[in-house]
Amino acid sequence: MNRTSFIRRAMRNKAAPLLIILIVLLATTMTISSGVLRGEPLSALFTKGFMARGNLINIFYNLVIQCIMMCGIACILIGGNIDLSVGGQAALSALVFAWFCKYTSLPWPVIILIALALAVCLGLINTFLVNVLKFPSFIATIGMASIYSGLCNVMTKGNNIQISRAGFLAIGRAKLFDLIPATFIFALLLLAIYQFMLSRTTFGRSIYMVGGNRNAARLSGLNPQKITKILFISNSVLAAVGGLLWSSQIKLASPTSIITNAPDMTVISAAILGGVSFMGGSGGLGGAFVALLLLSVFDNMLTVLNVPSYWNVFAQGLVLVVALIFDYINAERRRKALLAGR
Repeated sequence: MNRTSFIRRAMRNKAAPLLIILIVLLATTMTISSGVLRGEPLSALFTKGFMARGNLINIFYNLVIQCIMMCGIACILIGGNIDLSVGGQAALSALVFAWFCKYTSLPWPVIILIALALAVCLGLINTFLVNVLKFPSFIATIGMASIYSGLCNVMTKGNNIQISRAGFLAIGRAKLFDLIPATFIFALLLLAIYQFMLSRTTFGRSIYMVGGNRNAARLSGLNPQKITKILFISNSVLAAVGGLLWSSQIKLASPTSIITNAPDMTVISAAILGGVSFMGGSGGLGGAFVALLLLSVFDNMLTVLNVPSYWNVFAQGLVLVVALIFDYINAERRRKALLAGR
């Protein structure tokens, strides 16, 4: 009985089936890309194709900004809003940092504080649009995304800005066991902190209440506008941190690289696929992180198997649509269960 109950709980948790799919996909990708099926020795499973050292390092580097953005975006979604300007904020913060590094003699730690202060301001702008002007967060942030992207190009005239501060660049180059970037460890630590906040603190429970039913949360004594403000500012600061670490890894700030790679859209897809409701009020970072790993492995699988890149875009869009459909079905099921309980 206990075993059956455990299995049912595991299957209700989206992380469990996603983890199974991830393991199967990982094994399939390793086998096909290594060339074992074409006569390569079994040792090639761990040295070639997907498991090649350079490929693994690239995966870890890409996951850094995605994991950091996941912390903020998942909290925003659980709180009943969405922020589609994250990529623009990350790019703009990185470019401001690079500009100050190039044209001033300020120490780079001080310039980081300037970039983070800018991120706080960007978060306050989004908060003003949503809380004060009552714009839907989808409309407000997609509009600001265009503004931030435009500012990036106006500021640099579409050119990249090289970063030459050795201390800052050392952050992006540092690796554990000469394989795992130190920035990836930092991103995992942030994920753990935010998951603890969501599941173990009063503020975390308040986020779920606001996202589940804003009016009920207000009647219970919470301040939904204050919570929304904190979430937008936190999201913007995390976007800036992700953008700075991205620049540290590639040694320059670009007005287009982050926006073109669209890590925020990958994160939104992973969050919804991992159980974070687009409607707000449910989900967690555990399932979202497993879903992010799944999408990263799948995307990399297409690359190492030399599948044309446009299929990556198609697959990412398809995953997002399917995840939204399932999220809608689950939300309707919960709503009907609540109505039946009355």
